[in-house]
Amino acid sequence: MTDSKETKDNEITVNASSARALSGYLLKKGCSKQELESKTGLQLDELDQPDHRIPLSTFHSLWDTAETFTNDPAIGLHIGESSNTDEMGVVGHIFFNNITLGDALTQFERLYSLVNAGMRVEFYVDDEFAHLNYHCENPEYYSRANMDRTMAISVIRARSLIHATLKMEYVAFAHPEPDYAEEYHRIFQCPVKFDQPHCAIVFKKQFLEFELPKRNPYLHQVLTRHVETLLNKIRPKKSLSDQVKQIASKQLPKGDVDAEKIASILCMSRHTLYRKLKSEGHAFQELVESVRKEKAIRYIQEKRYSLSEIAFLLGFSELSAFSRAFKRWTGTSPAKYDK
Repeated sequence: MTDSKETKDNEITVNASSARALSGYLLKKGCSKQELESKTGLQLDELDQPDHRIPLSTFHSLWDTAETFTNDPAIGLHIGESSNTDEMGVVGHIFFNNITLGDALTQFERLYSLVNAGMRVEFYVDDEFAHLNYHCENPEYYSRANMDRTMAISVIRARSLIHATLKMEYVAFAHPEPDYAEEYHRIFQCPVKFDQPHCAIVFKKQFLEFELPKRNPYLHQVLTRHVETLLNKIRPKKSLSDQVKQIASKQLPKGDVDAEKIASILCMSRHTLYRKLKSEGHAFQELVESVRKEKAIRYIQEKRYSLSEIAFLLGFSELSAFSRAFKRWTGTSPAKYDK
């Protein structure tokens, strides 16, 4: 068992507020404090400490205990739909004190590692839809029950705290379709996809303009200042190559991924950029190509865009150039891939 007091500096952690809500649910269902602590290694009293974090492995153990104790495989969905604002963590309070939904999601993308350092949130907007994607960098970091809860809370809070008409285009999950699939349709009231490359919530981009009705600018400022300190404590030092890939990913649709531009964003010269990347064993163009390849495969698997649209999103001026590049990356044409 993992002792929550022995969280190592390099260990993947989650905010204790999620574990507090889950353990509180189990205690109300009749599970004893002693049983919970013995099976998970948690010290429940510590979960009430502000900004307390626990190892991700311990959090997953708590979910396993919850599913076994309740004999409810859909417990993540059921806890998600019954959650209340009293259980909301600091990132949730920051979210709902933004001016608009678009502002909130932009900040949420940057702060999500405070909620769960094992997941990465990506928020982007295309011509028609807003996409909130949850990427799991390591399969061991993924928990079906926790993602059920995360997605259910997100959608239900959006409807209750932002606007009742906020309709999802679809939601997607990275895990296979479970036996309780009808519960997803009941809760989300929109198309649900399984076995996807990542979890996602997709809705029409017009909803991003919704103003959050109960925002408090002063509270938002105070909480944001507080979490910046927390972020610096848990944020791993990003390599330059990781920073280049992250920037390139955002610049691709703009067709603005040349080395000069990215070096400027990183406040260095192109020569310094090349030299530092070389010291990490990478070349600039190789990193850009890897980002293009990853996004191309993902877009094709999602089946949401035409090949011409994908070419544009990846910064290619012509479909033929994209097709040649894709065949070089995968050995087959984009039209035949994933068939």
